[in-house]
Amino acid sequence: MRRLSIPGLCLLALLAAMPAWALDPGRRVDEYTLAHWTMEDGLPHNLVHTISQDAEGYLWAGTWEGAARFDGRRFTPYDAGTVQGLEVEGVRAIVPDPRGGMVLSLGRIGPGLVRVHEGRWERLPGEAGALPDVSVLRFGPDGTLWIGTDHSLFSLQRDGRLRDVGGMHAGLANERVQAILPLPDGQALVGNRHGLFRIAGGRVQDWGRAQGLPDTAVLAIQASRWGGVLVGGSAGVWRLEQGRARQITAERAEAMLEDRNGNLWISTLDGLRRYVQGRYETLGERNGLMGRLAPALFEDRDGLLWVGTTNGLFRLSDGPVFGLGRSSGLRDIYVRSIIERPGQGVWIGHPMGVDVWDGGTARAVSLAFDGKADPSVLSLANARDGGLWVGTYDQGVIHLPAASGTVQGVPWRIDEARGLPSNHVRALLERADGSLWIGSNEGVTVYRDGRIARHYAAGEALPDGNVYVLHESGIGELWIGTSNGMAAIRRDGTVRTWMPKTGFPAVAAFDFLSDPDGSLWIATDRGLLHWRDGRFVQFDHRQGLPNNRLFRLLEDENGDFWASSNRGVFRISRPALTAVENGHLARLPVEAFTHADGLPSSQANGASAPAGWRMRDGKLWFATANGVGVIDPDDARRQRAKGITLVVEAVEADGRVLPLQSYHALPADTRRVVIRFTGLNQRAPERLRYRYRMVGFDHDWIETDNGIAHDAVYTNLPSGQLRFEVQAMNAPADWARKEGVATQTVAFDKAAPWWMRAWAMAAYLLLLGLAGWGVLTLLMRRQRQRQRRLEALVDARTSELSEKNAQLEQAGEAHARLLEQLAYQARHDPLTRLANRRAGDAFLAEAREASLREGRPLCVALLDIDHFKSVNDRYGHAFGDEVLSQVAAVAERLAGGHDGVLIARYGGEEFLVCQQLPWTVARARLEVLREGIAQTAIDAPDGSQLHCTVSIGMADLQPGQALRDLLREADERLYRAKQQGRNRLVSN
Repeated sequence: MRRLSIPGLCLLALLAAMPAWALDPGRRVDEYTLAHWTMEDGLPHNLVHTISQDAEGYLWAGTWEGAARFDGRRFTPYDAGTVQGLEVEGVRAIVPDPRGGMVLSLGRIGPGLVRVHEGRWERLPGEAGALPDVSVLRFGPDGTLWIGTDHSLFSLQRDGRLRDVGGMHAGLANERVQAILPLPDGQALVGNRHGLFRIAGGRVQDWGRAQGLPDTAVLAIQASRWGGVLVGGSAGVWRLEQGRARQITAERAEAMLEDRNGNLWISTLDGLRRYVQGRYETLGERNGLMGRLAPALFEDRDGLLWVGTTNGLFRLSDGPVFGLGRSSGLRDIYVRSIIERPGQGVWIGHPMGVDVWDGGTARAVSLAFDGKADPSVLSLANARDGGLWVGTYDQGVIHLPAASGTVQGVPWRIDEARGLPSNHVRALLERADGSLWIGSNEGVTVYRDGRIARHYAAGEALPDGNVYVLHESGIGELWIGTSNGMAAIRRDGTVRTWMPKTGFPAVAAFDFLSDPDGSLWIATDRGLLHWRDGRFVQFDHRQGLPNNRLFRLLEDENGDFWASSNRGVFRISRPALTAVENGHLARLPVEAFTHADGLPSSQANGASAPAGWRMRDGKLWFATANGVGVIDPDDARRQRAKGITLVVEAVEADGRVLPLQSYHALPADTRRVVIRFTGLNQRAPERLRYRYRMVGFDHDWIETDNGIAHDAVYTNLPSGQLRFEVQAMNAPADWARKEGVATQTVAFDKAAPWWMRAWAMAAYLLLLGLAGWGVLTLLMRRQRQRQRRLEALVDARTSELSEKNAQLEQAGEAHARLLEQLAYQARHDPLTRLANRRAGDAFLAEAREASLREGRPLCVALLDIDHFKSVNDRYGHAFGDEVLSQVAAVAERLAGGHDGVLIARYGGEEFLVCQQLPWTVARARLEVLREGIAQTAIDAPDGSQLHCTVSIGMADLQPGQALRDLLREADERLYRAKQQGRNRLVSN
């Protein structure tokens, strides 16, 4: 009967210590976030033997070169050089002491057991303080410390008596203890290379054999929440329950841990494995878990898993963010578009085509047909017939039919061969009437009933540039976001556009989100815009956004906004946006999630649609440059509300470490006080934010920079009663909220120096009064004399100043006119009043950069007056100049005066025309210009009328083309225009 009660007692002890948090068992192991620390981060040595956690929440790691305490961001090392009087090295075992502090085993130089508590290190009294080669430490429920060494087993009673238990049985004598599981009533299970033994009532029993365990070395023992005891070793892992041994796995277990969800983790030669209901997953080198695994395997009070290897310390966490990449089966990790399809999984578009994520695995979907390879995918949209629309980089739009729950049937294509103006498609939207709206670099095309029904051209009906997003509001308006502004097509078919610098406070519009009240939220390259009541309200870095360029905008089930950017994904509180918009709040408390939180990359992708999706389970998926970022808003909200342990680690006065207490009396000559503090959040320490103040000295709270600074330093504090207050909370730091804020205080009483005591202050006042009366009398006499002199001087200077002011005003006006004239002359041709060559080259360089950056078109033309030399020879150069002026005026009237268009005199009778317009529009305008010049009559000196003609060479900028090559191409076409008879435009 006693034998059968042992598993139950183990389970009781296990459940009593069970914390509330745990790793999400629904995730695959490669969806956890793996963090890594080595000697470069502060570990004394890369080989981690043991891991434990103290009552405050600090993590402790034992290594060959000493121990280290970890607060989640930085290590405090303890080695031979940092602990006075002790050689702290070869730390193979660490365990929390029920009385407070931690007990550690030391190595070969000064071996034994030590206890550290509140910063004080001391050896355990008696023989235990010098016990060599300690490998395992475990406290039992009754306070007994079980000690395993390389030679025997010992128990240290609470009264300090050390007992050699190993000498009681041949299987324990002169053998290394490898695992201990303390039980109630002074019992324990012990494992070594001979098997599993039970210590009870002063007797040792070969308990493993009695339970049916085969001959095997036992390396790990743990009570199971599912009942019985788990035993791991050289022959695998076994469950011992009710006198029977059942094998779970035959793989050698270097270490073993059953987490609080009942998942079994085993350190094997191939990596860390998780066993769940007969299935296992492996986390190894391909996932970043490097080195040979040590016996160090630990679950902390937050449910995080810590692993020690020969390559340092690793942490597995399940924050609200994880990523999907190549290890998840994606063929390409540069993800551009994501969409969820009912019953058909999540479809992910990337440069190699489309992958489908369904049931935890990714599979490829072929888009290759008609002899073409899989295209690069830019956009996706669900079709009303159950199929899928796919927008590609250079193959137009592909329609994949649906049948029997999966995409099947014969795909077909809408491309340039079927009338589509461009095969480069970044946005798709199928509306309720069955029409498909296609956004490309040539505008928006409407496809209905098997044909192109209408086209809204870029640069004419719509702004120039690429169409990034199409969005239909609740009232049936179509909103169009482009690389150069935005537009709206109303239900009556009318179009309204907003252009940069003309009422639109941004350049590119990447996404839209409609509100039920009819307002619109817009993600742009200048922050978040709110279109409401006919005006834009802008939210950018001035209101607290970490980055102004926002791509995808999603709303979670709580009503908060999530925006992707090149610096992660931001959660923006809807009530906070309203408060800032109404002037009740100055800055937005934005919560940023980056690569450090589990995103595969902080660089999200935009300019394609949809670049993210809110799934039916509430999770948010975002496209990034390194895979798919998945965020669980509910998990983020829960972790944000999790409590924080705030600890004052040390107080120093002029370099002297003070005891850790809540009150300190400081001498009057104290010059420098340092308070070191930290918040303990092993799951996401980078999300902690701090603020502190010294009441009686600081006027306001001091917030630390991103929660990194943990030291408050004060010099020359005033005497009297002072109180240091520090607070910590999880980001975003909304200090107005009471919940989730941890606070610690330390009181100080600094003595006053003798010269600031009461009697000294009274003497100071008396002497000051006497001195003041004498000084006042003298000053009043001198003041009267000075007053008389000043009155005479003021009268004389007033007239002089009036004259000087008038002269200065005249000089200033002349100087301003001169500067304005010089600035105009520097950039304009004095004869034609057009831009000169310098201004033309500058405009052309800027236009090329805009074209490369934003995809805007750029066309350049060189225009030359035909037979101009004969005009000069016949009528003289004065009339030739008049001809140049009139041709320039006609050119400016017919082609200039538009945004993105510049006409410059490029030399002699040659002009440069630069147009940031599509090729067809630019060519049409040049033809109008050529014909207009030919029709213009110029009165000659002999009374006749002269009609001039021009020859034009035109070229459009190609991807990656240099300006000199572009101008050379235009010049060659100008030359061909001359050869072909002049008065013509050559554009190819």
